[in-house]
Amino acid sequence: MKFSETFRKSFFCFVLGCALLGCSEKKSFSLDKDDIRFAGFYSDYLLESGVVAAHEAVALSALDPSEINALLARHALTRDRMNRKIAAYKRNPELWRSVLLQVRIRILKKTDAAQ
Repeated sequence: MKFSETFRKSFFCFVLGCALLGCSEKKSFSLDKDDIRFAGFYSDYLLESGVVAAHEAVALSALDPSEINALLARHALTRDRMNRKIAAYKRNPELWRSVLLQVRIRILKKTDAAQ
């Protein structure tokens, strides 16, 4: 067997191996308690501010600081924990995606229950 043929077969195996590794199942991130609390806070924030209104007649409203503080307290979050979580989500978009999926689930449950 010639060197070029061995090299070609090795290269083919390498490319095939990389392709198979790329097709492997992606890890789902497990959310900690603060992630769950943040998802609850964020879903309530979106609902109360009118962002997820089903019809266009509902006006968007910015929550004032006292309303945001009440939401944080309701979900047992501090501003410091919230800021740390936001920084972590900026560093890890896949974790942010998992949190957003939780937010979507919570919003759907609350809007379905309200109808």
